[in-house]
Amino acid sequence: MAPSTDWDEIKRLAADFQKAQLSSTSQRLSERNCIEIVSKLIELKLIDVIFTNDGKEYLTSQQLIREIKDEIYVRGGRVNTVELAKELNVDLNQINLNVAEIVKGKEVQLVSGSLITNYYLEKIAREINEKLQLLGQISVGDLTLQYDLPAELLLHSVLEKYLGKLIIGRQDPSDNRIFYTEEYLMRTKAKIRGALMGLLKPTPVSFIISHCNLTERLFMYLFDHINAPGVLTGRQSGSLYVPSCYTKSQNEWVINFYKQNNYLEYDALTRLGISDPKGYIKRILSNEDNTYLSSCVIGAQIKQQLETALEECIASKSYLDVVSLLPSVLSDEDIENVLESMLKSNSKSTMLFDNTVFSNHFIDNLKKSCLPMVQKNVDAVVKSGKYQQFYLEKQMSKSDMQKDSHVDHKAERREERRRKASSGKGGGGTQGRETKTKAVKKHPRSKQAAQDSDSDESSNVVKKSQANLEIVSVQDVEKVIKDALDNEGLEDLTTQIAEYIQGQLNQEALNMAKEMADKLLQDANQNRKQTHSSAQDRINVLVNDIKLYEKGLKLFPSDQQPGFVKYLLKTLGGDVLSEFCKYAANQCNLPIQTDTITVEQRNKILNDVSDEYMKPLKSLNATLSEQTMEQFYQAVDTCLAECGMILKKVDKKKDKLLIQNHREKLISELENCNDPALALHFVVLALFTLLNQNMMHASGRQVPSIIVQLKSQLKDDDFQKLQKFHELVTKYLIAKDEDKEEIEEKLKEDLPEIKNLVQEVKKYK
Repeated sequence: MAPSTDWDEIKRLAADFQKAQLSSTSQRLSERNCIEIVSKLIELKLIDVIFTNDGKEYLTSQQLIREIKDEIYVRGGRVNTVELAKELNVDLNQINLNVAEIVKGKEVQLVSGSLITNYYLEKIAREINEKLQLLGQISVGDLTLQYDLPAELLLHSVLEKYLGKLIIGRQDPSDNRIFYTEEYLMRTKAKIRGALMGLLKPTPVSFIISHCNLTERLFMYLFDHINAPGVLTGRQSGSLYVPSCYTKSQNEWVINFYKQNNYLEYDALTRLGISDPKGYIKRILSNEDNTYLSSCVIGAQIKQQLETALEECIASKSYLDVVSLLPSVLSDEDIENVLESMLKSNSKSTMLFDNTVFSNHFIDNLKKSCLPMVQKNVDAVVKSGKYQQFYLEKQMSKSDMQKDSHVDHKAERREERRRKASSGKGGGGTQGRETKTKAVKKHPRSKQAAQDSDSDESSNVVKKSQANLEIVSVQDVEKVIKDALDNEGLEDLTTQIAEYIQGQLNQEALNMAKEMADKLLQDANQNRKQTHSSAQDRINVLVNDIKLYEKGLKLFPSDQQPGFVKYLLKTLGGDVLSEFCKYAANQCNLPIQTDTITVEQRNKILNDVSDEYMKPLKSLNATLSEQTMEQFYQAVDTCLAECGMILKKVDKKKDKLLIQNHREKLISELENCNDPALALHFVVLALFTLLNQNMMHASGRQVPSIIVQLKSQLKDDDFQKLQKFHELVTKYLIAKDEDKEEIEEKLKEDLPEIKNLVQEVKKYK
């Protein structure tokens, strides 16, 4: 409140203002004067007014609130604040500030930017009731779209508030957003009851709901209030309605079918609408002696017929087609389960192949017809040397197994002593230890070992499968027995019977092959081709080459020599060891099929030769990774002495000839080489031999070091050519695919020039 003096002054100003308005034109205030006066009053905070959007009018907050209420009333109790601002020509912020005063009361509320009165909600409640009575049901979702109001507002402030007052109906107990009338529910119950009464077979609930034009929720809700002549299989989607008359007919059909056929198929019962066939059969046929299989159930009469036919098969030494005596609906697994118990007592006199029972006499006749073919295959596999190679690998594998088992036995014995000391009981024994060793250490490729690694039986199967050499194949057996089985109409079983017979025949073939191989080995010992002197000559040549190459690498700095020595020992040193291994294997009667042996074969020979050769050869093998030539030469001398050989003296004249031949061989290979990287390798080695009169043995990675060594011996132009070509080769090897083509073209252009470099150096040398 302003002081009284200010208020009096305001009154005087107001009186003067009124007097000025009533005076003649010459005494009235202009519009501009009025605006200035009002602005001054606002500036002095003597009055509080709100300007319109165009600034030509102004009004107080009380007047704005009054006009807002009038606008709400005129529009029927609901008005949007944005439209209100346009209608009253007032800024929306001013509307929002004064709306708070209006909303403080309980008659008006602000919802989603609209002012809504209670009498408006009451009005739409009456409209909703009219619509509900007309349609019979209504949902909040539909009303939300119709009235453009939030669902929660319609549900709580309209439907639930006026339910039973202005809105006559019932709220769905399972979904509070749906409302029905009592008349609609009664009509729907009658419709559902009529539909269910007319059904004679299981019908999907979804079909009934679609036919009655209902929702699934409403159907399930009303079904519980109807005394339906049937039951539902479930409450989820996809459930069925099963009429009582159908259940009765179903039981009668099942009993009659079983009496006529003495079996019942689960799938057939499932197609009848029975969800648990096994439980249903046990309940309906509780007094029958039935056998329950995976796909069906059979009675005692079928089993009795099968037992009689099996006895006749054994007596006649023939075969029995079990499928002809069993229902066609039985799967192979079911037939095997049925026969398993029956064949236990006759397991020594019968065999089962694809649901056909054979007497052992029938199978033995087929095996006898294969014996000539077995002898023929044995002759071929022994003469080709395949059996000897297999026998060698088997002996090596056996040796490794014994070593591993020996270590594991010691550990297991210590564990066993601890166990006995603590508990006083024994368990496991050597059988448990052998199982562990075989399952972990041996036969990783066998399926049986992977599946049953903790059982002795599986370990024996794995060992047998790995130790077998297939002398007699399944295809060989099939060719022999095919005609005999075709005459009996059993051509479909040819492969299965052949697979069974093949295992036994192959074992017999292995025994026959062993006898033949032993005889051939005795003959081979008398006529051994590889002599002591030939092996000695080859070793002398290799050692002499190594010494010549060693002279060449000593021209390099001492820090680079170990790399060349390592490569020299890995290649030529390995060849020396291979020659010793072949000689030792020959002396120990170990067959070798090829002149060139791999590193794996060499290592196996090292572990399988006799002790007199094993120790020196393993010592020589160890020196190949030592990078010192002295230890290598010492190990070679030891091996030579053990083998009764000598190292011949070096003839320097022959060495010069060897160097010259080596150089010419490099030049010849260079002329026929079109690979840039390999050509560079040949050029570098040839230049080194020309310039130093020493042979050089190096890998492709050591080419840069040799180029650096040749720098002082080559002309500057020649060295630049060599260096440039080397850089191009390096770029080509590390370049991306899109850049390689350009570099490759450049290398092809320079390749003739780099090849010619050897001839140029040879001239001025």
